[in-house]
Amino acid sequence: MITFKQNRILHKWIGIIFLFPAFLISITAILLALNGVLNLDKIKTNIPTMAKQYNSPEIKSVCFTPSKDFIGSKNGLIVAQNDSCYIVPELSGFDIKSIIAVGDTVFIASKQGLWKYHNNSFIQIFEKDIHSISLYKNNMIVVSLGKKGFEIVDFNGNIIENEKKSKNIEKQLAALSSEQPQTLHKLVMGLHTGEAIVGKTLESYWIALCGLQLLLLTLTGCWFVFKTKKTRKQVDS
Repeated sequence: MITFKQNRILHKWIGIIFLFPAFLISITAILLALNGVLNLDKIKTNIPTMAKQYNSPEIKSVCFTPSKDFIGSKNGLIVAQNDSCYIVPELSGFDIKSIIAVGDTVFIASKQGLWKYHNNSFIQIFEKDIHSISLYKNNMIVVSLGKKGFEIVDFNGNIIENEKKSKNIEKQLAALSSEQPQTLHKLVMGLHTGEAIVGKTLESYWIALCGLQLLLLTLTGCWFVFKTKKTRKQVDS
């Protein structure tokens, strides 16, 4: 039978072993929750050991044009031309989700916004997280924003406020919102991220708070472990 002293020693060493992963989880949770403020995607890192994981690009979208081929990956936009290819520096590290071509102009949708390629230059015309894009009419693009709905924008990224089709669909979607099927997976994900508790608006703050709580527990745990060792040495001496 395990004694109280043995159980305490076991608890202590398990805590010591998991202090480092707990510290990493807490720090990364806080950073991810505050990504909208910190803009982590714009900060480049060059870690050789991590770079090996991204050697094979995860292809998410492809668009062929008469002059160039555009390949969207999870870690940037790849352009293929004349039996060679290169990663576009302006979109390096970006999560490219959808690409469409309209004449000699190419539109690139990414987690970091909507970009336009024209006259050999890339320009950001829309800054929100975009899931997909499709051509509409009269030089307009439908931009899907996930749970935030969608927008109809012109070729310069300006939102078309008076588009009737957009307003009608929004009303229809609002009427169907209560009829969406609820599954155990959605409930578990909602509880895990905090959305089911505090809502989508406060979800990032909930994650940051949980990360801060875990960070404090980790730091105070370290303090207790090393403080106990120091006290024991003083008593022994």
